[in-house]
Amino acid sequence: MKINLFLVSCFLMQFAWGGVITTSLVSLPDFGNVYVLNSSTSIRYTVSATAVAGNLTITAPSGFEISTHYLQGYTSVITISPNAGNVTTTNIYARFSPSITGFLSGNITHVNNGSPTQNIIVQGTGIAWAIAAGYYDTVTTQRNAALKTVLYNRILGHTSVSYTPGVWNAYSTTDRQPNSKVWDVYSTRFDTSSPYEYTMSTNQCGSYAIEGDCYNREHSFPQSWFASSSPMQSDIHHLFASDGKVNGWRNNYPFGNVSAASTLTLYGGKLGTGANFGYAGIVFEPINEYKGDIARAQLYMATRYDNLIAGWINNGNANDVLDGNTYPAYDTWYVDLLISWHNLDPVSDKERKRNDAIYAIQNNRNPFIDSPQFVQRIWGGNIPSEPTVGSSNLQVTNINNNSVKLNWVSGNGNRRIVLARAAAAVNDLPADTFHFSANATLTVAPQIGSGNYVVYNGTGSSVTLNNLQAGVNYHYAVIEYNGWYSAANYNTANILTSNGVTLPITWLSFEGIYKNKSTQLFWSTAIEKNNKVFVVERSLNNKTFEAIGLINGSGTTNMATQYQFLDIQLPDVSGLYYRLKQIDYDGKFNYSQVIKVNVDEAEMETFFSVSPNPFKQNIRITYQLNQPELVYYELMSSEGLLIKKGYENANQNQGHFVITLDEHIGNGIYILQIKYNNRNIIHKIIKQ
Repeated sequence: MKINLFLVSCFLMQFAWGGVITTSLVSLPDFGNVYVLNSSTSIRYTVSATAVAGNLTITAPSGFEISTHYLQGYTSVITISPNAGNVTTTNIYARFSPSITGFLSGNITHVNNGSPTQNIIVQGTGIAWAIAAGYYDTVTTQRNAALKTVLYNRILGHTSVSYTPGVWNAYSTTDRQPNSKVWDVYSTRFDTSSPYEYTMSTNQCGSYAIEGDCYNREHSFPQSWFASSSPMQSDIHHLFASDGKVNGWRNNYPFGNVSAASTLTLYGGKLGTGANFGYAGIVFEPINEYKGDIARAQLYMATRYDNLIAGWINNGNANDVLDGNTYPAYDTWYVDLLISWHNLDPVSDKERKRNDAIYAIQNNRNPFIDSPQFVQRIWGGNIPSEPTVGSSNLQVTNINNNSVKLNWVSGNGNRRIVLARAAAAVNDLPADTFHFSANATLTVAPQIGSGNYVVYNGTGSSVTLNNLQAGVNYHYAVIEYNGWYSAANYNTANILTSNGVTLPITWLSFEGIYKNKSTQLFWSTAIEKNNKVFVVERSLNNKTFEAIGLINGSGTTNMATQYQFLDIQLPDVSGLYYRLKQIDYDGKFNYSQVIKVNVDEAEMETFFSVSPNPFKQNIRITYQLNQPELVYYELMSSEGLLIKKGYENANQNQGHFVITLDEHIGNGIYILQIKYNNRNIIHKIIKQ
């Protein structure tokens, strides 16, 4: 009997007395490069459980988000209640939403008390905005035809590739899914399973008879409209990979909204008639997922070929959409349709990556992907509709004397903005059609009105705020919105608010090491004010904690202070969770981060320590490993600025290496991140 090892690895099951948690995958494809404060395409997997007691808790690592709904509800923790001890197969959608640059990795954990934890490995890299400096410098205050001409002069004269094999070869970088399959503009879906997928190059058309036979090159702006001339024929910005049969059904019909379909594709595309802002001919309607992609490609064609498009009106059935002029280039009904699709389906991570990949090949960009507000500035039209579901469940965590982390469950806006105000409730809100930049460092964050600091503007569901004042009660507001820049539409009638007090203590580190059947806990602080005591708490399930010891605090001090505690009464389990409850003399208290200490043999005596702390120039990293590892490190300022990065070949057992720094770096708190074997260790260290 043959065993399918692929299915075994992708359909992991572990058994325990307490129950069984099953996930359809053990790792997700690398999310790749994602712009900071933006979110990747979501990837779906499933989870189920049998014979479990209590809730199933799913937790995403820092920088990643999960939801049970494809388009909304993203957050860091999901709780699923079983029915009669069982959790039916449930779709989980995961995405990468980085708030800082750099590589991030970790595990999505699936935890139930008494059941073995199931982990799914995730990774991705946050990158800064990639558009070359000065690319759009010629754009100032122009609008309408004048702006269209300015953009034309910016993107004309691109490097043209051959139709064969140039376009086919381009798809390997421009139209590739995270799993390396072909990204079909009419067919690829992530909200549900796909009836077919294509292998790059292997499944090129060729001939086709039914959907799923092969993929080919779809001119979203039909070839007949420009008489199959160059460079339009091979301009990748409007040339998408597409199922051959669906491409044939679309033919050269205009795009539109179908009310009476004559043909339905397996993925939900439609061919038929409908009332499209006054046009009642036959049209093709893709699924909502790609309507914005198609609209922005059509607007690119009107802009890139500003000097030619007026002369195409008599080619084929181009008269169905073209008006015979340079501006607005399209008939009113088609402009209205494209704007509505542009608003319905905002720019996605997929489009940004495709735009970057095409730029690397053609040396020009689609400006309506880079700056979606250009659409309204040129063609006018309505702004996107206001979101109908606000954010929820705002939590203030990781509280210390100068920073906090905000987590929330996102609503159905395509973006959200977060405000913070000291000592009083937020009293001024963003206005529609205005853009507000943001900064998580409060002292430099822009303001709306007086004292309402804009600390986040992005697509994710968390932000860590810095440079807060110790002991101050801050108030927060999360506002969902659609659109961008001059097309922004904020839901200010349904805002999410909360508040929280920062603590008079700065945490530097909190670590635990299992050794000789006991746990040694270490923690250190940079600054303490009015700190009475630490209560050490332990948990078996990361939900219910019990106090196991007390360590007196240092009152008030500006010196770095180190503490330790030995837990020798260990229950017979494979992992323990610890946290510290810090209590002030006035009775205020809060909690440290939770750490997990593994107690199985494979994890024994694995640790990293940093000294000296505070440091003056060099940092010594001491480690103990149970096998050789390639260890990466990144040192960043508290504002997220990369100071130094590198790697070391660490030996088995105990050893050390030294990070040498420029003696001129400023005093203050720095973040040292150590990465090895899909693990992340973070230390706060002080330069003085």
